[in-house]
Amino acid sequence: MNVIAAPQRIAEIFSVLPEEDRRAILNVGIAFRRVDLEKRLVRSQSQIREFETKYNTTIDQLEKAGLPDDADYLMHEDYIEWHHWARVAEKTRKILDILDALAEKPQE
Repeated sequence: MNVIAAPQRIAEIFSVLPEEDRRAILNVGIAFRRVDLEKRLVRSQSQIREFETKYNTTIDQLEKAGLPDDADYLMHEDYIEWHHWARVAEKTRKILDILDALAEKPQE
């Protein structure tokens, strides 16, 4: 079984590689990671849309107005889950933005 080296050791080994190899490794890793992150983003956006449709509002509007006085148990549960998916979408977008900045742009 392969054991992954500690981050400091990885940085040391990585720095020894030729720049072309470092770029290739990063670009392949970024491409693979993007696939998973894009799936996560699509799922979180889908979940968010379901709540927006169900309650005919956005999480931001609901935050400003507050939960209705007659909100039942299910709405409270949905509210918690809705927040979860909103955080997942936000975090995923931020990571994708970072990966975009790291990715090597094609030379023209």
